Amino acid sequence: MGKLIVAIAFRQPFGLEQPVKTTKPSLTIVPKTRKYASRTIVVIFLITTFLCGVVALRTYMAQQQMRLDTITSDIESSRDYFDELRATKAELESPSVLLQKARNIGMVPVWGTKVLEIPALVAAEVAATVGKVDIDVAAGGGSALEEFGKVKAKTGTAP
Repeated sequence: MGKLIVAIAFRQPFGLEQPVKTTKPSLTIVPKTRKYASRTIVVIFLITTFLCGVVALRTYMAQQQMRLDTITSDIESSRDYFDELRATKAELESPSVLLQKARNIGMVPVWGTKVLEIPALVAAEVAATVGKVDIDVAAGGGSALEEFGKVKAKTGTAP
């Protein structure tokens, strides 16, 4: 079955008790520990964050500078090409080139000019056959003085 455990306690008589020594550890004042470690970690973290921000900003600035350099070189090459085209256009429009091209297609220089007057009857006949009449002619219906004023305004001389 089970084991039997017996405990016996004896009490010492009243006067024979030994005094119990209580040994308390001696307490000393320790200087307050400063939180250097946590402050140092915070300062190092802030400095590291600041330096990473500076590096990121410098990287961004370098990228933008490269972009500006590319745009500047594109502008310079476009201006050079424009100058080439302008020089080619000026060369092609020069009188000597135009004269040579005109001769190549059989044109001859004009030695004099003569202005031919078209009689009013011929102009009216052509306008009637084409079907196109000037607004001044269609409006008509004015007095002789108004007609004279219109002719004088267009030619600058008396008719």
